[in-house]
Amino acid sequence: MVLPLCHGGYEMPEVLGFWRMAGEYDYLMRVQVADMKRYDEFYKRLVNSVPGLSDVTSSFAMEQIKYTTSLPIE
Repeated sequence: MVLPLCHGGYEMPEVLGFWRMAGEYDYLMRVQVADMKRYDEFYKRLVNSVPGLSDVTSSFAMEQIKYTTSLPIE
Protein backbone atom coordinates (compact mmCIF):
# COMPACT_ATOMS: atom_id res chain seq x y z
CA MET A 1 0.00 0.00 0.00
CA VAL A 2 1.39 3.41 -0.96
CA LEU A 3 0.37 6.05 1.55
CA PRO A 4 -0.62 9.58 0.47
CA LEU A 5 2.60 10.81 2.09
CA CYS A 6 4.60 8.88 -0.50
CA HIS A 7 2.85 10.62 -3.38
CA GLY A 8 3.27 14.00 -1.69
CA GLY A 9 6.98 13.38 -1.20
CA TYR A 10 7.53 12.36 -4.81
CA GLU A 11 5.98 15.57 -6.09
CA MET A 12 7.84 18.10 -3.92
CA PRO A 13 11.07 19.35 -5.52
CA GLU A 14 12.57 20.24 -2.12
CA VAL A 15 12.67 16.54 -1.19
CA LEU A 16 16.11 15.18 -2.10
CA GLY A 17 15.67 11.79 -0.43
CA PHE A 18 12.72 9.86 0.99
CA TRP A 19 12.87 6.58 2.94
CA ARG A 20 10.41 4.28 4.72
CA MET A 21 12.05 3.49 8.05
CA ALA A 22 12.06 0.80 10.72
CA GLY A 23 12.10 2.02 14.30
CA GLU A 24 10.78 5.12 16.00
CA TYR A 25 9.86 7.04 12.82
CA ASP A 26 7.90 5.71 9.85
CA TYR A 27 9.41 7.91 7.15
CA LEU A 28 12.49 10.09 6.72
CA MET A 29 12.72 12.95 4.23
CA ARG A 30 15.87 14.81 3.34
CA VAL A 31 14.75 18.31 2.40
CA GLN A 32 16.81 21.23 1.13
CA VAL A 33 15.49 24.78 1.24
CA ALA A 34 17.14 28.21 1.27
CA ASP A 35 16.09 29.31 4.75
CA MET A 36 13.64 28.77 7.61
CA LYS A 37 10.93 30.81 5.88
CA ARG A 38 11.08 28.39 2.94
CA TYR A 39 11.06 25.43 5.32
CA ASP A 40 7.92 26.77 7.00
CA GLU A 41 6.26 27.10 3.57
CA PHE A 42 7.33 23.53 2.68
CA TYR A 43 6.07 22.19 6.03
CA LYS A 44 2.66 23.82 5.63
CA ARG A 45 2.31 22.46 2.06
CA LEU A 46 3.27 18.96 3.23
CA VAL A 47 0.88 18.90 6.18
CA ASN A 48 -1.99 20.35 4.15
CA SER A 49 -1.48 17.97 1.20
CA VAL A 50 -1.35 14.66 3.09
CA PRO A 51 -4.66 13.52 4.63
CA GLY A 52 -4.20 12.10 8.12
CA LEU A 53 -0.67 13.39 8.63
CA SER A 54 -0.65 14.38 12.29
CA ASP A 55 2.89 14.10 13.63
CA VAL A 56 5.94 15.68 12.01
CA THR A 57 9.34 15.83 13.71
CA SER A 58 12.04 18.05 12.23
CA SER A 59 15.79 18.25 12.82
CA PHE A 60 18.18 20.74 11.29
CA ALA A 61 21.90 20.62 10.58
CA MET A 62 23.74 23.41 12.34
CA GLU A 63 26.95 22.95 10.36
CA GLN A 64 28.09 20.69 7.53
CA ILE A 65 31.26 18.92 8.68
CA LYS A 66 31.71 16.60 5.71
CA TYR A 67 29.65 15.67 2.67
CA THR A 68 30.70 13.33 -0.11
CA THR A 69 29.07 11.05 -2.64
CA SER A 70 32.23 9.11 -3.46
CA LEU A 71 32.49 5.49 -2.37
CA PRO A 72 35.77 3.95 -1.14
CA ILE A 73 35.81 1.22 -3.81
CA GLU A 74 39.19 -0.28 -4.64
